[in-house]
Amino acid sequence: MPWAGIGACLLAWCAAGRPLRVRDWAARLACAFGGACLARILFEQFPEVFLPLYKNLATQYADFRAHPNLHRLANDSRHAITHLGFYLGCLGYEIARRDKRNIALILSVGLLNGLGWALLQNWSWAKRLWPDSHFNFWRCWESSGGISIGLAYGVAYYLVNRPMPEPERAAKAAWLGNEHPNLERFGAYLGLVLGLGLSVKNGLKGWANIYLGNEHYWDRMLWMIIGPLLIAGLAALVWRIRTYPRPRGYDADVFPHAGWLMAIVLIVQNTLAQLVTGPWTAWNEVAFSIYYLILFALTAVILYHFHGCKKPGGFKPGNALPNSDKAGKLLP
Repeated sequence: MPWAGIGACLLAWCAAGRPLRVRDWAARLACAFGGACLARILFEQFPEVFLPLYKNLATQYADFRAHPNLHRLANDSRHAITHLGFYLGCLGYEIARRDKRNIALILSVGLLNGLGWALLQNWSWAKRLWPDSHFNFWRCWESSGGISIGLAYGVAYYLVNRPMPEPERAAKAAWLGNEHPNLERFGAYLGLVLGLGLSVKNGLKGWANIYLGNEHYWDRMLWMIIGPLLIAGLAALVWRIRTYPRPRGYDADVFPHAGWLMAIVLIVQNTLAQLVTGPWTAWNEVAFSIYYLILFALTAVILYHFHGCKKPGGFKPGNALPNSDKAGKLLP
């Protein structure tokens, strides 16, 4: 639940509902981090509830130096439970606030992805179905887990990004305008710069680990290159937003080139996927390389269709999007 659900919580913080005051934000953050702290306390006090076979393997759990796999399992479980507490704290605040749209967003993403991952079960069932296969089951799990997250967010998008009823739009008219367009631009571009930069660094590190070896050395070298570039990109971002600001209450699209930005992300991520898939002398790696190309083509078609719908006249039935008002303008 928390791997995808925390992202839904952060999206809920950006929702166009009732504006929050400082004390409301303090309560929201207190619920989120309080839930994380409570989950950590419960994990430390009752490890037998969260760790598999804890009572039978108590001696082994007490000696992580001799049993490093148990050490990793305990750390992963601790992090997962802490994240789950954060997720539940965020959900609890939205329930107390009675924000139905945010509740639907957080619950749909968390529950659907939680069920999806529980059913996939790390592909452990695949070894029983194909006992003689040497396929990369971990990579199968990663891809399936990503599809589960995508489906969860797709359902959530459908549920919460619907047209507002006219009475609700009239009641919230003063809140639906963009009061902080420059802050919105900065937040989105900051995530784009940092996320894409770290992806490139980690992708190149994975490529070096396959073809050059000494992963830790290349990790340090890449940080020496990517780190300064990220700082320079951040400085350029601040300069551009301050030099070309948008006025308060700006009602036009603050991201007019969003389609091109998505295309860049798509190309970079799929290039990295090809780099870390290898060597090509292994048939299973070749199969995954072809699989990534198919995913790239499918995603490109979806992206082209979506941004084509956003253009005037691009969506034929009434020239309005399913999540737009009658003028075809995307709703918040």
